Amino acid sequence: MTEVTTASALEKAPRKKHGRITGGQIAAILGVSKTMKRAQVLRAMVREYHGDASEYAPSVATEYADMYRQQAERAFEDKFKLNITRSDVKKPHKLLSTHPMLIKSKTEPGPGLLYLRLPYGQRDVAEPTGFKPLADQAHHFAQMQFELLNAGVEWGVFCQWSVLGMRNEKVAIDRRWIDVNLPQLEAFYDEYKEACKDKAHREPLRKQIDNQNAAKLLVEYDELSVVTTNAKARQDEILEKLKQMAGDSSVTICGRNLTRTETQGSISYAAAVKKLLPGADLEAYRGAPSTKWKLD
Repeated sequence: MTEVTTASALEKAPRKKHGRITGGQIAAILGVSKTMKRAQVLRAMVREYHGDASEYAPSVATEYADMYRQQAERAFEDKFKLNITRSDVKKPHKLLSTHPMLIKSKTEPGPGLLYLRLPYGQRDVAEPTGFKPLADQAHHFAQMQFELLNAGVEWGVFCQWSVLGMRNEKVAIDRRWIDVNLPQLEAFYDEYKEACKDKAHREPLRKQIDNQNAAKLLVEYDELSVVTTNAKARQDEILEKLKQMAGDSSVTICGRNLTRTETQGSISYAAAVKKLLPGADLEAYRGAPSTKWKLD
């Protein structure tokens, strides 16, 4: 017997809920992230909405932060003699999903946000001055401002930690900055809801080719790579020995000329233009686009 889905049954069926923007995605959406693009966030959110497999791959920096996070939290608590508390946001912004760490201060009204980061590039820094100030890190400033907003607090501490030291900066919420940048998040969210209707982000990023002929070609390519690398290394060794025989002058070796030449250093025109003509528009001088292939 064929089952018939009635209109009333469809109305009762639960609808998928659109996800919210997480703290780590904010900087990318605003175009200030160093590691992620806006398009990558859009694709990830669409795939999550449909329950597709995540394409996220943790980096060395992420693994480092995960390994030492609890140690960093304890160090902050010990230094300032206070407790870090975690709680769900009571009245979250309709677009945001964050999980704030809250702290209390005897000198500040109400709770504050602890924005803790373990920068991999400064993992060996001991002095506070070895960490970059928040003013020089637009990606962290953006995320922290919206986390302050979502947590419903007026102030926070930007803490950077390494095994050897830490730097702490008090940060106040900047509502004017938020008002200027919030429309970008709203526009992105509207784009995201529309993108959920499209299949483009659900397709693999790369076309998959898995056949015997392709496998044989890859094996041959790798074998040739080894041969050419070894041959180039041997060529360099031979040339070095011939140069030692020649000394500092051009010579003829068994009827072959080995010539020594000296040239002036080349001019770095890109660096010269940047220094001598800052802000110059060079688009009119850009060459035609080219295509390159790289086999990893």
